[in-house]
Amino acid sequence: MKMANNEEQVSIGLATGEDAAAVLKLMNQLITESDTFTIDPGLAELSVTQEQREIMLVNQTRSNVILVARLGADIIGIVTVQQLNDSQDGELGVAVLKQFWNHGLGTALVDEALNWGTSFSNLNQIVLTVENRNQAAVHVYHQLGFIDNPGRRIIPVPGNEKSTTEMTYNLK
Repeated sequence: MKMANNEEQVSIGLATGEDAAAVLKLMNQLITESDTFTIDPGLAELSVTQEQREIMLVNQTRSNVILVARLGADIIGIVTVQQLNDSQDGELGVAVLKQFWNHGLGTALVDEALNWGTSFSNLNQIVLTVENRNQAAVHVYHQLGFIDNPGRRIIPVPGNEKSTTEMTYNLK
């Protein structure tokens, strides 16, 4: 994938332990750029060594994945799938640095996570919660095959149910 006005190619691949410092830096920057996603509050206390270990543990499973988008040596986006409570459901989260919004990078990251899900994971479905005000994301998720899940909430969002929509993508 090429970025507009840039000769460098964006690549998407598995995060490795060597990416730990860059992933932590990315997540800390993303927190300042958008409020449409949530990050574990413990992230601020995570050391590079701990993040390296987390990435390596994730890479040893078939129910969790961390994929990163790289532009040259920089990580500019991330998508994760995390298994929910020993179920066959994985929760998807995606974020891209603001300067790279509206170039299809978020769509490409989610598409790659869905490819991982259907080809490699042992999950039955991928779920996500999206804020209703983020209509661009809702549109993209529908285009990729996610369906609204109005009657059943898998991911608890206490006090925020009316302002979010849960969506599901069946892998099997």
